[in-house]
This record gives sequence, structure tokens and C-alpha cells, in this order.
Amino acid sequence: MDGFLNVLSIIGATLFMIFFFGLCIFVHELGHFLAAKWRGLRVTAFSIGFRKVWGKTWRGVEYRIGWIPFGGYVEIPQVDGDGAKVKDEEGNDIEIPPAKPLDRMITVVAGPFFNILFGFLIGTIIWIVGIPQDTPNLKEIEVAAINMESPEYKAGLRVGDVITKLNDKPINASWNGVFKEIITTVGPVKLTVRDGKTGKMKEISYVPAVNKNVLPDEGVAYPFFMPKLPLIVFPDKNTPAWNAGVRKGDKVLAVNGQRPTSIDEFEMMIDHSNGNPVSLLIERNGKEITIDNIKPVPHEIKGEKGIWQVGVTYSPVAEKLSVLDIKPGSPAEKAGLKKDDIIKTINGKVPVPRDFPQIVQAAKGKPLALEVVRKVPKIKKDAKADKDSKPAAPELVEETVKLSLTPAFIQYYSIGVEYAYVSHPTPWDQFASTISLTWKSMRAIGYSIGGTLGLTEQQTTVKPKHMSGPVGIGRILYRSVYDGSLMQGLNIVVLITFSLGLLNLLPFPVLDGGHFLLALLEIIFRRPIPEKYLNPISYAFVAIIIAFMLFVTFYDAKRVIGDLTPKSPPQQTAQPEK
Repeated sequence: MDGFLNVLSIIGATLFMIFFFGLCIFVHELGHFLAAKWRGLRVTAFSIGFRKVWGKTWRGVEYRIGWIPFGGYVEIPQVDGDGAKVKDEEGNDIEIPPAKPLDRMITVVAGPFFNILFGFLIGTIIWIVGIPQDTPNLKEIEVAAINMESPEYKAGLRVGDVITKLNDKPINASWNGVFKEIITTVGPVKLTVRDGKTGKMKEISYVPAVNKNVLPDEGVAYPFFMPKLPLIVFPDKNTPAWNAGVRKGDKVLAVNGQRPTSIDEFEMMIDHSNGNPVSLLIERNGKEITIDNIKPVPHEIKGEKGIWQVGVTYSPVAEKLSVLDIKPGSPAEKAGLKKDDIIKTINGKVPVPRDFPQIVQAAKGKPLALEVVRKVPKIKKDAKADKDSKPAAPELVEETVKLSLTPAFIQYYSIGVEYAYVSHPTPWDQFASTISLTWKSMRAIGYSIGGTLGLTEQQTTVKPKHMSGPVGIGRILYRSVYDGSLMQGLNIVVLITFSLGLLNLLPFPVLDGGHFLLALLEIIFRRPIPEKYLNPISYAFVAIIIAFMLFVTFYDAKRVIGDLTPKSPPQQTAQPEK
């Protein structure tokens, strides 16, 4: 049944992508079309896509569909050129004069304007229904784990520290919002931090670096620290959690007396119950409540009935695969792994911490050969005991231990809760957020290009390759629905249509903003810009846009291929320990 639902999810996400991608283009071109008709201009064609495969003429306008679905256009000879000969409804050739500058300005700006109106329309739906986000909006961020080799650690950030400001501004965003702020920062990131041990405030400044442990293919400055997030659940009705008394917005403090530190750990605790009743300690309206006898039920996730696990807690952002904790009775404990062990190699390969789950899954229950670095007390043969002195702390030395670790298959269980944190941003908030993100992204890319050309020393990891063209936009739309939900997909639609409107208003030749600027200059100087000056500039920008589209499409295609390529454990050559 779940396999069938997965197929439906793929079909639904694909249809969503095709429909809304085309709708964003249609709305833009509809704006041009209606404005041209309103101003009495002659429209000869309305096309969605390029390279016509179908067309039908009605009332002097040929409506077309092209087989290249990467845009659209409206042919308006009075706007596109200096006028032209066209056929009237009886088929006779007639000359039409070029449009007046004001008519051209209204016509070209109508496309972006319609995109923005469409964004406000969909944004109103999001405002009313709400949109799931990765975490609740955070006012402070407590550091749960940090890579000791990272710029953040070297600058003074430690586990237990609480970040209260980012770049001198109070924090009020989800973790994804914080991540976007960090990667689009040009130059050093500034953190205002409350020390986890002393409680004193301190300022930390560091230059973000590419985090190869997270999003390795993108090469961006994902933070090298992990936040400690509240675990808030939203039970579905008539599920084990709901029937036992768990309600929307309850904060989970403990499962069978153990405190989960993340959603993954919480789900692992439910899975490890093996279907036996569990007890939750929750916080509701500031009070702690114990809810007993919640019986998990088996379920599948995208056709999978369970997962292979070894019972090891580790940090995915660490430089080395270090064992932070071990679940009692787990395969890791049975294999002889201990807390603070460092897994040096797995089957002769040096593991990357973020890839550890994939390595375990790929084993399919077969034993994994581990080389583990462990600190043990140094034995001193000539040491003499002194009855009157206190025993000194033993000197520790590293030794390499070989172990065999066999993963165990754990059935998926569920108590019927979701973890979606729902926000209700107003349409204006969504528009302002798009403007801010667009500005910060373009600014970072500008500095990146400037740094490559030696024009600036300011650093940023955001590069032109991180931009998306039509292929990338389609991919994002698809994944937003398939991996997320309908509302998350609509949120991406709002971002796309707002961005389409804003970017088209840029005053560059070929874009709508460029046509608007030329018409404005014609009004100011009372004459059109001579073609001998305008044509070379226009051709140059056409070439730049084509080159840019080929560039971003290349990287978009790589991402799509990466999505379709089965993930395998890392194939790294073992290196001698330093």
C-alpha cells in the first residue's frame, strides 16, 4: 500500500511542478497581453514555451505552445520594434506605427506586476492555512555539537553556548533561516553569545568556510555547529498518541525516562520500543505531564519497513567519527565499542561522519570491520605504590583496536505524531523576505565574481553556480512537494513568481526593465535611442543571457542527476593517522 502511495506522490509532485511552473510563466505573459490590449496595441502571438508545436489563430492572435517549456513570450510588433506590417482580420497587409513610450512602459511592466499580484494571491492562502517549517522560530540558539576543527570553534564557540544575535541583529528565524543568513553573509559572521559556563556575554567573529560534511556537492558555508532544538509534536487524530492524551504543541521531554535531543533520536526511541507501550514526559502550558501506555504501531516510510542500526550516537558535523554514546544492548555495545572511541576505518575506508548511516544501510546486516582508536591507561612496569600519596590520574595513550560490528534491523514504529512547525507569514512578509533573500544572494554572488577577478578581498561561499535556471526551478518545485507538502510547494511558487517579477524589472536590455528604461529615456530626450548604439548592446546581453542559462543549466542538470543516482558509501582511500 505504501509503495502505491509513493508512486502517487511521484505523479502528484510531477504534475504540481509542470502546472505551477507553466502557470508562473502564463501569468507573466498574460500581464503583457492584457496591458497591450488595454493600450490598443496589436498582439500577433501569445506563446507558452519556445519552438512551436501547436498553434491556433483566433481574432488575429496566434496562441502557441512550444516544446521547450523554459519560458514564453507575447509578440507585440509595436513594442518589440519600430512598427511592422501585419495582416488585418480580412488578411490585408497594414502598417502599424511603433507604440508610444508610455504605452510601452505600461505593457512591459505589466508582466512583472502580474507575477507579484499572483504571488500575493498564493501568499494569502499560505497566510491563512499556514506553512510547515523545519523548526520553530528561534530567539536563541543553544549549541548542541560543534566541529573542533571549524572556524566557529577556533573563534571561541563551544557546546552549551547560546547565540543571541547574528550579525548584530536579534535572532527570529527557523534554523533554515539562520543558515541562509550565514551563507549569504559577505565577510566575517558576527555572533553575540552567552557563555554556557559563565553566563557572560562575548562576541565571536569568524569567516565562514565550506562545510564538506554537509551539502558537499553545493560547497557552501553550512554551519559547523548543530543547534539544540525543542521537540514539539503534533499528533494526528485517532492515533496512539492522540488516543493516549498527547495534544498539538506538546513538548516532549523524555521517552521512558530518556531525554531525546533530536527528532531522529526520538523516532529511534520509538522504533526501539519494538511495539511495546512507551511513556512520554511532556510539557504543556508550562506544566510537566506524564502520559503512559502509548502503544506504537508498525508502519513503512516510502516503502521501507525498517532501518539497519548499530546504536551509536555521534556528531555528523565532527571531523572524525567519534562515539558520543552507545545504546545499552545495541550491536555497538555487543561489538565492544565504547564511549569516546574514534572509528578510524570501516572496511578499510576512512568514514565521513555524515555518511555513517548510509554505510550501515549498505551493509544490509553484514559485519563491518572496524579499526577503532581508543585511549587506555598507560601501564608503568617500574611504578612503586606510595601508601601516603594519593593515586595520580593515569596517563592515557592511544591504541588501535579491531572490532566486528553487525548492524541490526529495526522495524519502523510510530505513535502518529508529526513535527511540522507551522507559521503564518503575511503576503507582505513573504514579499519582503523574497526581496531580502534576492538582494543578499545577488550581493554575495557579485562579491564572489569580484573576488575571482581580484576586485575585492571580501569572502563568500555563494557562487554563480548556486543559481537556478528553469531545470533547477522545476527540481525545487518537485522536491518541495515530494519531500515536503502541498503548502511547502505553494511557498516555493510564491518565491518563484515574486523572484520572476523582481528580476525582470532589472534595467538590463532584453529584460522588461530594460524596455521600460529605454521608453523612459525616450520620454526624457524626446527621441528613441539610435539602433546603431542599442543593437550591439542588446546582442551582447542576449549572448550573456544565453551563456548564463547554459551555465546554470549545467549545474542544475548535475543536481538532477545526483538526485537520480543511488547513493553509495564513500569510497575514500585510508590515510595514515596524523
